Amino acid sequence: MKKILFVLTFFCTITVFGQKEDYKNLLVTADDSWRQEIISMPIGFAPQIPHKGIEEVRFAKGWSTKESDTFWTYAFLWNVEITKTLTTDQLELYMQYYFDGLMNVVNKEKDKVVPKTVALFLKKETDTDHFVGKIQLYDAFHTKNIITLYCTVSQKNCAAQKKSMILFRFSPKKFGDTTWDELNTVKLIENPCKK
Repeated sequence: MKKILFVLTFFCTITVFGQKEDYKNLLVTADDSWRQEIISMPIGFAPQIPHKGIEEVRFAKGWSTKESDTFWTYAFLWNVEITKTLTTDQLELYMQYYFDGLMNVVNKEKDKVVPKTVALFLKKETDTDHFVGKIQLYDAFHTKNIITLYCTVSQKNCAAQKKSMILFRFSPKKFGDTTWDELNTVKLIENPCKK
């Protein structure tokens, strides 16, 4: 019953915040076991993130199962109208807005003050548009506790189209865990700027 309630709540949340069911120009590839959602940006639960576009979300099969190796393992791509590479400060702020907004919407505990998200990102020294990060957030979906997600971010700028594709990958498993092998199969299509 809890699973059914969660799924209904989640789908209602996505629908309320502007799901684009007719969006056909998918830019992320993932195997068929990864569930997909499409959300308009700016995102309803995080309007402070100012960028316009589409968010493509992919959830690992075990995303909502605490006992799964892929619990809370998912990825999303922002296909947005920006041309400059994001900074670490922007990423940290955007992830705080994103998860604070999402967890406040999902939280159903009356009078519960959802703890604030804390995010830290570093730019990879070898690549100016790749980042690694760590995010502490309140998990209003499953555990009702603070969890830590490890995160990678890569940005592909399409100057001619005046847009960027920013791919975020998340897991509570530390980098190097085999879960990341599966997570890294979620990637941008070839030549995404031509879409």
